[in-house]
Amino acid sequence: MKRIIAFFIVVALVAVFISLDYSRAEGGSYEYYTTHWREVGVPNLVTAILADWRVYDSLGEATLLFTAIAGFYLLLGGKKR
Repeated sequence: MKRIIAFFIVVALVAVFISLDYSRAEGGSYEYYTTHWREVGVPNLVTAILADWRVYDSLGEATLLFTAIAGFYLLLGGKKR
């Protein structure tokens, strides 16, 4: 029974992913970066993206990783005595 339910969930997810529109949206973040990257004060577009917006993403990922490690440490009982 569990395999049948898992199969239907996988089929539903595949159908959803196939039906998504993967074309590039007009006026999105790509257009913003190509038109406003000099406002960051960095002479390179790639560096401007990394220095401006991706810093917040990287900080969030580091926070998530630290939280996961601390959670597993606490879950497994910490130091053995």
